[in-house]
Amino acid sequence: MSFTFSKEGSHTVTVQASVGNTVRQDQMTVAVYDYFRSHILGFSSYLDELNPGVSEWREDISRVVKNSMVQVTGINGEQLLVTLLPGLPTTAEIFILPEKRQRVGGMDEKWAHLDQLSQVLLSALNQDLIQFTLKPGVQVNVYATQLSSAPLVDSSDSGHSSTAVIMLVSVVLMCLAVFLIYKFKRKIPGINTYTAEQPDKEQEVIPTVTSIAIPNPEGDQLTSLDRVDVQLDSKGRGYLPSHTDIKLSDEAPHVF
Repeated sequence: MSFTFSKEGSHTVTVQASVGNTVRQDQMTVAVYDYFRSHILGFSSYLDELNPGVSEWREDISRVVKNSMVQVTGINGEQLLVTLLPGLPTTAEIFILPEKRQRVGGMDEKWAHLDQLSQVLLSALNQDLIQFTLKPGVQVNVYATQLSSAPLVDSSDSGHSSTAVIMLVSVVLMCLAVFLIYKFKRKIPGINTYTAEQPDKEQEVIPTVTSIAIPNPEGDQLTSLDRVDVQLDSKGRGYLPSHTDIKLSDEAPHVF
């Protein structure tokens, strides 16, 4: 759903939604202008611990910040609009609006006037002149951060953030280089040949269990004539003799 406002200024918008028998309605005031300047504001870090996350508290802080800016800079309060954004860290956006009365001159002069007010406000923020007391003993400083509202990051931590990003990118590139080197080394023909021939060489060096001859002391004690008798006996029977078929002859050998 879209709506076009016919004139500049503040407008009250009412939104109503219903689901079944439940009806919800919300109302808010929006400012509509053709040209303006805006800046993102940051606060002291301990303000996050005291942020209850309710709209009433955000409206009160916005009003206090605006009053402090008016007192320090002398800018007309009708030209400043401060909106505290929901969520953490606690941030706000300051809008510098044109004057309600029409200024004499063209559009360039109107932009130049807004730029002049913007520089005055930024100067006060950079000198830590914009501050307020949240409660007795708790002083909150307001300062300018990035010009973009997303993401809302404190500019004082930008150096550390950039360093962390550079380190992360370096680690990723290093891991990628190691991976590519590993992949290329696997494609080298010499390395493939070595890995393919290495198991064959190991098989030649390491003997198998079946190729090792186990000496039999009892068998060595047999005489040559006894072995001849065994061979002759095996030929007559027609099968290989077992250990039980082998008989040792105690008679003296026959001489032919």
